[in-house]
Amino acid sequence: MAVEPANAEHQVTPPRRLDLALLDRRPAGRDYVRLVLDAPPDWHSLPGQFVNLLCESNLEALRASEGRALDDSEGGEWPRTTGLELGRKWPVVRRPISISRVLRGGGRIRLDLLVRTVGTGTRFLATRPVGASVDVVGPLGSHFTPPDDDRLCVLVGGGCGIAPLFGLADHLVEQGKRCAVVLGTPGLDALPVRLRREPVGGRLDLGDVIDGFAGPGVPVIFATDDGAAGFHGTATAALEACLGNEWAGQAVALYGCGPEPMLQALARLAAARGTPCQLSLECFMGCGIGVCLSCAKKRRDPAGAKGWTYLLTCRDGPVVDAREILWE
Repeated sequence: MAVEPANAEHQVTPPRRLDLALLDRRPAGRDYVRLVLDAPPDWHSLPGQFVNLLCESNLEALRASEGRALDDSEGGEWPRTTGLELGRKWPVVRRPISISRVLRGGGRIRLDLLVRTVGTGTRFLATRPVGASVDVVGPLGSHFTPPDDDRLCVLVGGGCGIAPLFGLADHLVEQGKRCAVVLGTPGLDALPVRLRREPVGGRLDLGDVIDGFAGPGVPVIFATDDGAAGFHGTATAALEACLGNEWAGQAVALYGCGPEPMLQALARLAAARGTPCQLSLECFMGCGIGVCLSCAKKRRDPAGAKGWTYLLTCRDGPVVDAREILWE
């Protein structure tokens, strides 16, 4: 189950810069907002790819977004290098955002993006008014690849890593694949999902509890730190419990996106079981196109003198084969 280059399947759209209208903005959980952008009619991307969004460089608009005064005592035209940008007072570079879903219908194509508001740039993006124009570069990066056989596809997500799993589940179901989802979270209020009912606490609950997650045929398992809802523990611990019980003896393919400790644990589990595993790496990016080198990760390279080399998450990823990564 190798990870294919972004243009290897379905002739995905080459990356380009676009000004896309914001069609909808709605809250989605404690720290999240969903943005729906109007895409051009020839847009085609695959689950796992991302877009790079420009944040505002106009100081007055940025003041309004931040809701506070920003020091421009240096004078002159924006942007300028005063040192404030290094303290992240202003969003200088674009923000990479996973494409959560590509929505098709009514003769339109829309990009559904899930944005977690954690700093100046994402706060600006999350407060754009409906109808505003958003400067987008994409689609970028590699994508997830379905297995060649009928094995169970298990999607594991944590934090904002849940974003590409929506579209991946849609894609797998469309391809006739069986899939299930495991989500890890400190608490249910931290997840950007709508619940049909609250999962039973303290145990594995494979019910259809999420509204709008690829249909009723995709069971979702919650893992919470306190066990108040769903499995008590991490997402990978919940996965391991399922592999030893409900899914015992089944051939599976693992897909993961989330914080690095979760990805490391998932890679170790996959290696121990000899299970194919694709991971979507998360890291800071400056350019998103392989120029600034800020998103380098160590990749195994048995032929190299050191036994490893570097990959660039934006260009060679974000989706990679778990066996390739040399974790620090």
